[in-house]
Amino acid sequence: MSVTLHVYDLSQGMASQMSPALLGKQIGGIWHTGIVVFGREYYFGGGICVDAPGATPYGSPVKEHVIGSTRKSLEEFLAFLRSVSPRFTVETYNLFEHNCNNFSEECSRFLTGKGIPEYI
Repeated sequence: MSVTLHVYDLSQGMASQMSPALLGKQIGGIWHTGIVVFGREYYFGGGICVDAPGATPYGSPVKEHVIGSTRKSLEEFLAFLRSVSPRFTVETYNLFEHNCNNFSEECSRFLTGKGIPEYI
C-alpha cells in the first residue's frame, strides 16, 4: 500500500513572494501536510481529520511526495491514530512546535519507517 504526503501552501504563494522583503530570506511556503493512505487523507486540523485525498479544506496540494509503502493494515493504522489522538487536539496545537507537519511525520514513520521531507 502506497503512502503519499500531500503538501499545501497555506499562503497560496504569498510566502514565497513576500518573504524576502518581510523576513530578509526566501521561504517556499507556509506548509500544511496530510498523509494519504488506504484511499483517504489524514491530517491534523483541530483534531485528527480524514477526507478524500485532495478534498481537504486546504484546497489542492501544491506537491505530492511518495514516501514509500507500508505493510501495516488499515486496522493497525486506525489503532495507531486512536493511540496518538490525545496528543493531537485543539488544545495541544502549537503553530511552531506541534502542528499538522508533526502529525504527518509521526504517521509517516509509523507507516513506512521514513520521515517527511526536511524542507517542511
